[in-house]
Amino acid sequence: MAGIIDAHDEERLLLGWRRGDPESVRRVIALWGPAMLRVALALCRRLEDAEDIVQDALLLAHRSLDEFDSRRGTPRTWLVGVTVNRARQVLRGQRRYAGLLGRFLQEPYETTSSMPFRSDLAFARECLGALPAREREAFVLVEMEEMSSEEAAQVMDVTASTVRVLLARARKHLRRSPPLSTALPLSVEGKSR
Repeated sequence: MAGIIDAHDEERLLLGWRRGDPESVRRVIALWGPAMLRVALALCRRLEDAEDIVQDALLLAHRSLDEFDSRRGTPRTWLVGVTVNRARQVLRGQRRYAGLLGRFLQEPYETTSSMPFRSDLAFARECLGALPAREREAFVLVEMEEMSSEEAAQVMDVTASTVRVLLARARKHLRRSPPLSTALPLSVEGKSR
């Protein structure tokens, strides 16, 4: 799995990052940035938002490096947790904004896709997007990021058993979901379906 280095190297890397060493910053981004971006992409709908979330998460993590405790988890788990928290904040803001816009709209608008099929990636993102937020988080962390239930629990700030329950529910929803139609509602950006 990408992003695994020994504890001594992690400590040196984080110390370099804390001091602002450009090479350490590059290594942090190369080692853990892809996992952060995958999680952000799975939790939000737009690539631009996911990229912003990762940048914000890296800045927030850098500012709070003194709070990182290696006894509680790995830097990867911690950074993914910061990313999840930032994504939640962004999504809450988007929902509030969507609610405000929704009050101004009189009728919902619909668009029909003229394409007879969608790419597998678009279909997978749509299926993930249809899951409730907490189930989607558990699914992404365990199934896509290959975290253990305990690691995902640290990121989500819940118990490992809660992660397993959320994961089971997500799998059940994904198994029983009918194929999504090609007629998709045009939702206000960030608004949950």
